Parts: sequence; structure tokens; C-alpha cells
Amino acid sequence: MSITKEFMEAVQSGRLIRVRIMLKDSLLVDPTAAQFDDMAQYAEANMDNLYDAHNGESLNYDVSAWNETYLNAQMVAVVNNFSRERIDLLKSMVRNLYREKAAKIKVAPTGSNSTTHAISRKQAGAGIAVTGAVLTVAGVCVSQTALTIGGVAVAIAGAALYISDAGNV
Repeated sequence: MSITKEFMEAVQSGRLIRVRIMLKDSLLVDPTAAQFDDMAQYAEANMDNLYDAHNGESLNYDVSAWNETYLNAQMVAVVNNFSRERIDLLKSMVRNLYREKAAKIKVAPTGSNSTTHAISRKQAGAGIAVTGAVLTVAGVCVSQTALTIGGVAVAIAGAALYISDAGNV
């Protein structure tokens, strides 16, 4: 299994937003979604509220319309609406948009000499901070105080995680 100690700690301490962010970020590290599936299985076994009901947003399943902009929008949206429908869309999108990377990962040898694709605290912190910044900007744009405050809190948490792992790559 490719589950980091940091992920297990986040799950065990019930840090739902952090768990969701780490899960969605794993799709960028491993577009085969194998790492995501391992992590999600662990989180599902230890958390009751991992998934949300889908919020009704119309999701675009037209592969020809998928691009980085739509992927980024869905990566932000999934943090606050972690629905199975959106997760399935994200898995399909990363497999399609990053198919070369996925193909390399699938043919990578397994065993003691293989490369581990675990997310470091620094990487997770950067992802969390960026997500918080995007949420903050979105909150300001739509005049939603709760979203703005939540975005600032997420950004601060991400920055703290990033800084606490400053010596590692």
C-alpha cells in the first residue's frame, strides 16, 4: 500500500479537509488512481463522513472538452463537494489528460528498487495552501464570507504544513 504516515494521521485525527485534499492531490501524483484507491479504502474504513452527496452541479463528461482549466476547477470543487460522481470524473480526467505519465507508472517495475509516489508534507502543504488561496479568491468574488474565511484557514494550514517540512523535498 502507498499510504503515508501523514495521511494515516490525518485520517485518525478526523481532519476531513486535509484527507480530501491529500486524496485529490494523489490523483496528480499517480494518474492511474491506484494510490488514490489505496488511500480512499483506508479513509473509508476509518471515517464515516468522507463522501458528500453530489451537489447537483452538471459535470462535463465530454472527453474532447477536458483541459487543465476544467481539471483545476474540479480539483477545487471536490474539496467542498467530495462526491463519488466528482471523484469518478476526476479519475477519468487525470487518466486521460496525463495518459503518458499513467502509462509510465503502469510499466514501472515493482519491488525494492521501484520509485515510491508518496506525497511529502511539503507537497501536501503547497497543494493545501494553493487550494486555500483559490477558495479565498472565490469567496471574495462571490461575496461569501464563510468561503473566504474557510479559504484563509485552509491556506494558513497548508502554509504551516509546508513550513514545518521546510528541510525536505
